[in-house]
Amino acid sequence: MKTILIIEDDARITEALSVRLGASGYHVLSAPDGFEGLKLAVSHRPDLILMDIVMPVGMGFSVAERLGDLGLRIPVIFMTASKRTGLRKTAEKLGAAGFFEKPYDAEELLSAVTLVVGASSHSPSPRACA
Repeated sequence: MKTILIIEDDARITEALSVRLGASGYHVLSAPDGFEGLKLAVSHRPDLILMDIVMPVGMGFSVAERLGDLGLRIPVIFMTASKRTGLRKTAEKLGAAGFFEKPYDAEELLSAVTLVVGASSHSPSPRACA
């Protein structure tokens, strides 16, 4: 079973993602900020990280850089509600596996997760594969 780490400061988004990913057969971990997320990434070595960019503790880009500094090559899909220009380019420079602006389409995000980590032991919903 593939493990997905969600690093997101909005509890509602974390809960919605956790339910959807869990129902699709993924093991889900979550952290409310970059500091806690980094600790979970180091200790659990997830297959993918879904990460907010703007958080109160540990900005998403700095967490991704720190993971690289530690030699952890974990794919990251960034999510953001920020409309600041250049965020997508910065994410690409950091080697992001994906970039989604909030509000995002849940089916598109699940499809991106499936592409990055592959299907888990449970089949994702049919629309996610479309």
